[in-house]
Amino acid sequence: MTPEHAFYSREGLLVEGYDSAQPDLGDVDFYRSLAQETGGPVLELACGTGRVLWPLAEAGFEIQGLDRSEAMLRRAEEKRGDHAEEVSARVRLKHGDMREFEFEERFGLIFIAWRSFQALLTSDDQHTALRCAHRHVRPGGKLALHVFDPLLEWCAAGEVDPPVSQDAVHPLPSGNQLEITVLQRTNDPLLQRLTERWRLREVDSGGKVLREEEEVLQMRWTYRWEMHYLFERCGFHIEAEYGGFDRSPPAYGREQIWVATR
Repeated sequence: MTPEHAFYSREGLLVEGYDSAQPDLGDVDFYRSLAQETGGPVLELACGTGRVLWPLAEAGFEIQGLDRSEAMLRRAEEKRGDHAEEVSARVRLKHGDMREFEFEERFGLIFIAWRSFQALLTSDDQHTALRCAHRHVRPGGKLALHVFDPLLEWCAAGEVDPPVSQDAVHPLPSGNQLEITVLQRTNDPLLQRLTERWRLREVDSGGKVLREEEEVLQMRWTYRWEMHYLFERCGFHIEAEYGGFDRSPPAYGREQIWVATR
């Protein structure tokens, strides 16, 4: 299945419900603590709606956000009005692709939050993005990113049952509810790629469906030792590898949270 458009690329329920649909994994505190260790400036790749970016600006860091989705960037820009002028002045947003970008600054910290790195669907794309990030990290600076650790039973070839609850409900800014149902999941172990078909519905307090949309999610899973080789190939030294944002040790089937230095 080939999606007609990239996930999060268009205005709609997926973008409107993004912030409320994200689980609280403690990642904002984690990236904020890394920024405190490295100092600024900070760059977030695939910054989306600014869910992590704006709290770092509130903490005093000069931060730039890059995203290829103009719809997501518009949401991030709308949040500017919710912040004091001195906080807003610390934030710059830019439309672009994490595989190919150019900034004059060299950053103390670059990070890629909430599995966005897995939107790169080939090892070549991953390599290109990491090399580009390496050029933009100042000597001694850090790169942090988050991907999931694949459970093999969820990566079997062909169509499989989705590994998470098929129905989730989240609040929308309109006051209505967003219902997300994963209708279908197909895996390609050769390409290490999953494809999911999602149905999204906006439902009012009486249960009436006001809008219905479909989206197709594609992600590439990457094994731990493959990540080791990617970092080394791109000139990074792995400083830490965690299984959660509480800095717990790596564990099969948990999260992969990486901190690497230039």
